[in-house]
Amino acid sequence: MKPRAPAGLESGHDASGEKKDETMARSSIPAQAPRRSAAGRVFGWLLALVILLAAIGAGGWYWLAGELDRRIASALDAAAGQGAVVLCENRQVFGFPFRLGLSCDRISVDAQQNGVRLATGALRTAAQVYDPSHIVAELDGPALVDTPDLPPLHLNWTLAQASSTLWTEGLERFSLVMEAPVLSTRNGQEAGAPIASSQHLEAHARQNGAALDLAFTDKAIAATIPGIPPLPPFDLSADLSLDGAAGWLRSGVPAANVSEALRGQAGTIRLLELSLPGGGGAQLSGPFSVSPTGELSGDFRLALENPQAIAGLVGVLVPGTGGLATTIAGAVGFAGRQEGGKTVVDVQVRNGEARLGFIPLGRLPRI
Repeated sequence: MKPRAPAGLESGHDASGEKKDETMARSSIPAQAPRRSAAGRVFGWLLALVILLAAIGAGGWYWLAGELDRRIASALDAAAGQGAVVLCENRQVFGFPFRLGLSCDRISVDAQQNGVRLATGALRTAAQVYDPSHIVAELDGPALVDTPDLPPLHLNWTLAQASSTLWTEGLERFSLVMEAPVLSTRNGQEAGAPIASSQHLEAHARQNGAALDLAFTDKAIAATIPGIPPLPPFDLSADLSLDGAAGWLRSGVPAANVSEALRGQAGTIRLLELSLPGGGGAQLSGPFSVSPTGELSGDFRLALENPQAIAGLVGVLVPGTGGLATTIAGAVGFAGRQEGGKTVVDVQVRNGEARLGFIPLGRLPRI
């Protein structure tokens, strides 16, 4: 039988082990406590930083919202001072926290000096807080238009969206897209007989140095002009540049009259195209200038397909050009050259007088 250890020795061994474990536990507490305390401080600082940034962001948004509302109010007051009453019904600034937008339940403009009145549906605009210079907008129809020289008009669409880019000198770029626009006469507040419609319309303008670049596309135009036989559907597009006209984006067209503003201007038509879905088309390009009295000068490349069909359409769309269009259509057969399936002629215009080489074509109406 194996002898047992004395009770004192056995209990002494257990006491020593317990003391060692207790000592190790006590020695480990001071090492872990600072780590936990440091982690807590870091977390606390991070939480405080997040709260501070959120407060700054919220304060910044509300400051921007207030500034936007003040500027809109100032612009409306400035317009009223110039004789145009502009109303934005139920004006609200929205979009917190990442967007900044303006909404109106209804827009109306009454330019009393010119006798022009316009009323539309709701307007919604928005910009990202981190890029407030890029603004997108959507406008609800219809638009009711009254002018001194035209009957009351009704313009409607399924979708109308616009975007603009602002920079230090004001508006730098603008785009407009409309789906299924329809222009009609108006009976009271309701649409009457349609005048023109299309499937898709786009218009773009941008500053290019001192020049103004313009682009326009309208697809499947159907026009019903009183007193004129129905026109076939057609597409129309333009891409041109006006020298020295970049300021038009910032301050508007001078005198709010495009014809008068073009007088004394020069530029380049990169492409002016008229096409018929059933066959036939015209493409015009070249530099041009307009005299102070409205006479056009330029050297143009004109490419034609089915010239007779195009001549008839041009004569209706541009009053005063029917005889010239018919003359050109008759002359291309012997004076033109074939390029890519089209007949191409070079037309020179000097102070409104058009010539095809040595052949006089006629006179263009003043702009």
